[in-house]
Amino acid sequence: MVARTWQILGGLLVVATMSRPLGAQRPVTVDVGLTAAHFPDDDASVVGPSLRLSIAAAKGHLFGSAEGGALGTFGAASGFATLEGGVRSSVRGGWSTELAGELASVAGSGSSGGAGTALIGGRAMWSTSSAGTWLRASGHASERVHSSLQGGGLDAGAWWSFARAQLTATLTQEWTRAELFTGRFRTGFAGTTPVRYTEGAMALHTESDRASLDVAASTRRDPDAGRLFESSLSATAAYWPKESMALVLNVTHQLPDWVRGADAADAVSVGLRFGQAAPVTARATRFIPVVQVSDSSGARVLRVLAAGARQVEVMGDFTDWEARPLTPHGAVFERAVTLSSGTHRMLVRIDGGAWRTAANTPAVDDDLGGRVGLLVVP
Repeated sequence: MVARTWQILGGLLVVATMSRPLGAQRPVTVDVGLTAAHFPDDDASVVGPSLRLSIAAAKGHLFGSAEGGALGTFGAASGFATLEGGVRSSVRGGWSTELAGELASVAGSGSSGGAGTALIGGRAMWSTSSAGTWLRASGHASERVHSSLQGGGLDAGAWWSFARAQLTATLTQEWTRAELFTGRFRTGFAGTTPVRYTEGAMALHTESDRASLDVAASTRRDPDAGRLFESSLSATAAYWPKESMALVLNVTHQLPDWVRGADAADAVSVGLRFGQAAPVTARATRFIPVVQVSDSSGARVLRVLAAGARQVEVMGDFTDWEARPLTPHGAVFERAVTLSSGTHRMLVRIDGGAWRTAANTPAVDDDLGGRVGLLVVP
């Protein structure tokens, strides 16, 4: 029973990882909170503080991420770690290909509570600025408590992006094997059995300036399970009272993950997230502002190209370093200013984000240890 307790704790850590909604991955994020989960297969519940760290990076065609965390409860502790990476290359006409791999492991203080999985897959994708689709084939090998298991899968999906929302639909076919146990806490090993199922899922991400909501639901058809059809649901709400700190609430009803070894679970988590910028700031950093100066009726007009922005402000030596809003005209924001010929120092702010240099103005040091853009006016 003690060994099975560590497996339950490890399963909870996988729940925390796998229930993360689509599109939630961040460059560097720390989650601290309290998690309560019930595992119906064991008729067992656990409650305890949890910690998770995730890091993601991309350079050129390469991308990767690492994630790890721990859960403690009543003098016990367990942890998990995942490492993902791959290479992505563009072909033509919006098409691209991707080859990626993943290593996942769960370990606890109990000697038999560990599990590890290695996955590799190839994907073909087509995308535009607002929609896309993909087809992927994958294979995996797992080390479980008593067995080495192998399997593979196919999945296809599509996504649609809107101003403040993204919708994703997926269809998955999985073939793998699972271990069978007997007893209340499944302490008796009864061998392995083939698992094959088809699963359809939908995920929706919506956001405002300071809040976001992620909802995901799926239905699985498993002819070998006790019930032919089963469903899952996950919802995550986040609110940013500060620029890079969010209050997060997650509610999950999760089906078993036969590939990575996570048990079915009903879980509730509440906590704080550090390192993820508020949606309004994240949107602002995606804009690439371009500054232009032209003459109109004897006056100079400063124009900033920022398609999709709601508000653009500038400040510089020609405004006595006071913020000045620009008037929108479609994708262009403009304002009549007094600009003499020569060089001027300036900064741009989009949708209330951070002050930064425009894409076409060289960045130079200012007198206060910061960086400003150098605008050249003929």
